[in-house]
Order: sequence, then C-alpha cells, then structure tokens
Amino acid sequence: MSHELVNHCQKEIKDLLSKGLIRKSKSPWSCATFYVNKASEIERGAPRLVINYKPLNQALQWIRYPIPNKKDLLAYLHSAKIFSKFDMKSGFWQIQINPSNRY
Repeated sequence: MSHELVNHCQKEIKDLLSKGLIRKSKSPWSCATFYVNKASEIERGAPRLVINYKPLNQALQWIRYPIPNKKDLLAYLHSAKIFSKFDMKSGFWQIQINPSNRY
C-alpha cells in the first residue's frame, strides 16, 4: 500500500472510531481490509474501504434460499418502465448490531 493510501486509511479509521461506527477489537474473527477504486469513488477523489469476509464463510452455518430463475426475473421485469440504481456505500453503517450479539 502506498504511503498516501496508508495516511488515507489512518484518517478514515480515526473518523469511523470517532463516529462510533467501529470499535477496537481483539476478536479472532478479524478479516483483511483493502481499498477499491470504483468510478463513483474516483469522482469524489477517495478510494472505498472494503472488508473481505470470505474467510468467515468456513465458520458459518448456511441457510439456503432458492435463487430466482433468471428467465422468470426477466419476464417479471419485461414491462417495467423505470429502474433505479442505488450505491449502498454507507448502507452497512445504517443498522447497528445489538450489543449482546457482538463478539
């Protein structure tokens, strides 16, 4: 990671800590973070911090839900006139985990 990106990361973590959106942890369930440069982030001049949760998949008990059939979805959307696109960049921070459910 470049020196500039390390500085950006330190500022972002400090900001998230001060807002109470993250907290210091010694949990054995930590996952790696990295930055991505999506078009919207390039426009605002800052990369997006993301977390790779794939390693946690090994510890999860899967609840299977049927995946909708692509053909059925396209048929359902065929007559639609308006479509929306949402960037949920901050969506993760909108719902807090109950303190009794935190590690």
